[in-house]
Amino acid sequence: MTTKTGQMPSFAGRRPILDNEFIYNELKQLLMIGEFLPGQKITLPMLADAFGTSQMPIREATNRLIAARAIEAPPRRSLCIPEATTERMDSLLPLRLLLEGEATRLAVIAKGAELAQELAAITEEMDSKVPSEDIKAYLRLNQKFHFHVYQTCGNPELVDMIELLWMRYGPMLNIVRSGVLSKSGHKRHLEIIKGFQDQDPEAAATAMRADIQDAAVPIREVIESKLREQETVAEGRKAVRAR
Repeated sequence: MTTKTGQMPSFAGRRPILDNEFIYNELKQLLMIGEFLPGQKITLPMLADAFGTSQMPIREATNRLIAARAIEAPPRRSLCIPEATTERMDSLLPLRLLLEGEATRLAVIAKGAELAQELAAITEEMDSKVPSEDIKAYLRLNQKFHFHVYQTCGNPELVDMIELLWMRYGPMLNIVRSGVLSKSGHKRHLEIIKGFQDQDPEAAATAMRADIQDAAVPIREVIESKLREQETVAEGRKAVRAR
């Protein structure tokens, strides 16, 4: 397998005192918004340098991410981000649809129209990032929109499970980052907001699931396209060896 050494993402401003909880939360956020490449190699020294700290809190934070299966630790190798595969997508996507749809339904029951105005403000801020093509800010706001819904569902265990899925799924967003602004979920977000305004739990949940499914389509297309390319190359090499 070819290892990838893509650029390290930019991290939040350094604090006078850094601890493993801060580092874990920052890495978690970066994973969730697709700042790391699938297959990207990560080393403790690289992360320690980026955070301006020793390797000990880095190791503690990355061990938590390994336990969460958000990053991998192959034997005697550097840490790496899991590869993007259709199998991985097919494992994670149905769980996202189920859990995030349910969290949205519960949030409407708990907050209803009260949350609609706040979600509209986040969506408006997302739209403001489109002209400047500020992808990172846009994706952070998209995450803020989703979790503003989920965190009001009244079930912290459900929110924890959704966060875990986002950490595992997020790097796959990286492979379509160049088109994320033009293929935004603006329409679906408005549908979600309307579900809250109308205090219609099922409509909001349906719109949330549609938003997630819509975003998954270009990711799957890229993964399948790369797979076809790899198969074509492999067949070409096999033909050369057979001559």
